[in-house]
Formats: sequence, C-alpha cells, structure tokens
Amino acid sequence: MKFVAIPSALALAVVAAAAAHAETTTTDFYGSIRLGLDNADAGVPNDGLQGRDYASRIGVKASTDLGNGLTGVGVVEYGLVDDEGVTLNQKGQATLRLGYVGLKGAFGEVYYGSQTTLWHKYVRGPYFSDANDSVRLGTTRKDDLTQYYYNGENFSVGVSMRTEGQDGDDIDDYSVGGQYNFGPAKVALAYVKDESGDNTGEMYGARVWYDVTDAFALSAYYHQASKDMDAYGNFSGNVVVTGNDGGRGVTSCTGSNVADQGIYAGYKFGSNMVHGRVALDSCSGDIDGDTYSYKVEYVRFLAKNYRVWASYEALDMDDTRVATSAAGNEFSSTMSETQLGVRYDF
Repeated sequence: MKFVAIPSALALAVVAAAAAHAETTTTDFYGSIRLGLDNADAGVPNDGLQGRDYASRIGVKASTDLGNGLTGVGVVEYGLVDDEGVTLNQKGQATLRLGYVGLKGAFGEVYYGSQTTLWHKYVRGPYFSDANDSVRLGTTRKDDLTQYYYNGENFSVGVSMRTEGQDGDDIDDYSVGGQYNFGPAKVALAYVKDESGDNTGEMYGARVWYDVTDAFALSAYYHQASKDMDAYGNFSGNVVVTGNDGGRGVTSCTGSNVADQGIYAGYKFGSNMVHGRVALDSCSGDIDGDTYSYKVEYVRFLAKNYRVWASYEALDMDDTRVATSAAGNEFSSTMSETQLGVRYDF
C-alpha cells in the first residue's frame, strides 16, 4: 500500500503543479478590421473611387508567469493587405507585422524580434483612424530589433538596436527615447543613429500632447533627419492610386536633409470626435521643395471598439516634389483624398 500511495501522491503532485502552471499562462487572440472607400483625386487617368484596407491585422499574444517576479511574453501579428499594401484580396497572402519574444520584471521590459520601433512609439504614432498619417519621418516596424523599456510612475525610457542580416555591420541602427507625463501634458523625445552600409545619418524627433479639457486636446511634433539617413521608409503621402497608372503622389526627399512638423487639435462630444492636422514636409539638398498637408476627420463611436469615420486630406506641393505614376503620367501638384471607413477592434 505504501508503494502504491507514493507514486500516486507524486502523480497528483505533478498534475496539480501542471494545473497551477497552466493557470499562469494566458493566450489572447485579437484583431482590427479597417475597411472603407477611398476617393483619390491625383490628376492621373486611374484615380477615383476604390475599396481600401487601412492596415487590418490579426494576432496572438501570450504571457506566462515565470516566477520570481518575471513574465515571459510572445506576440505574432499578421497584416491582411495585398502586395500593394492597399486592398484585401480573397487569394492574397498575409504579411508578418510583428513576431517577438520578451521578458518583463522589476528591471523593466526587454524584447527581441520584429517589433514596433521605439521612434514610432514615442514621436511618430498616428492621429487618424486610417493610421496612415502622410507627413512624418521614420518607420513603424523593423525586424531583428532588441529593445528595452522602463516605465516609471510618470515617465518611460527606452533604448533599441537593430542587427538585421550579416551585412558587415554588427549594429545597423540604434535608438534612444523617452516620455514624461506631468498633469494634463506629456512630452516625448527620440533619437535614431543609422549605421547601415553607407548610411551614417541621424534623426531627431519631439512630440507634445496637452489635454486642455477632458474633451479638447492639442498636439504638435517635429522630425528632422540628415540626408544620409534612411528616414522615410515608404513615405510618399497618403493619396494612393492603384492599377496600371498607380503610385503615390509625392516625391520623397532622397539625398536631401528633411524636416517634418505639424500641429493637431481634437474635440470629443458624446460618442463623436472631430479632429484635424496641418503639417509641412520640407526638403533641402538633391531635392528641394515643400509639401503641405491639411487633414480633417469626423469619427462616430458606435461602441468603444467599433467606429465609422469620414475624412478629407489635401496635399499642396512644390513642382519639385511632384511624382510620376507607374505608367509615366505626372501627378498633380494639388491632390486630395476622401475616405469613408469602418474600424472594428476585438
């Protein structure tokens, strides 16, 4: 009886331990479907009304209590747009947006993998429902990132480095940034140093928010990058034309120093919000010239996680910034885009 009881007790202990461990692991599925109609007036034959996806995504995130105040985390997220990055197709392939693992504790948080950049987190995040603000520098996500964050009571700081590919550069770029909250205001700063190949440039950014009241908020930002910094990513304005005459209608500041700046105001009333932004993108160097952006949006929240929106953006640029479509047609120097969209987060 004793020999039977001992292994039985051990088995029960193992089962109990496994059950206890299972209770400390959480796994959540999430998504954000963002679809709508987009009317581009860009001065080329193929502009007009089209269906559009605004960065829809699905993902899974998990966390496990590792004991001793440590938590292990993992995230995998895929975007649903097609290769053009504009529309959803039934036979299109999903593309990886995020894929990383990390460790959280009293020391802070450290992550490795494909992640949202520190730059985007602190000084670049979007103002509008489509998440495609047209005048800003830098990029949203990068692969092979190692990032560390520490969150205090009223502040957050972070450092990041990227080691993408065996290209002769141990570190392709590194970043530092932080945010401080005081009362109704918060100020964020970020810096990026490019060390990839022949790019040795720098990028600086600042952003401020001020909640004048619970309903009325103001914000402003400033981004600056040297000409040898790969600062733009895919920037070229949010006015998109697809098809044989497709393209994006603003020429990037390749080989030039560049500065972006903007001011924003938003007002909430009941389940509604009206907000707008005025911004300027300036190039000086191989390409000279300015692009102005004016955007307004109305949002109706049918629930906290379900919204509909209507927006209008106008771009006005110098002739030196006018781009050419894939078919060789020149875009207009004054362009506009009207959106009607639905966003459902779950």
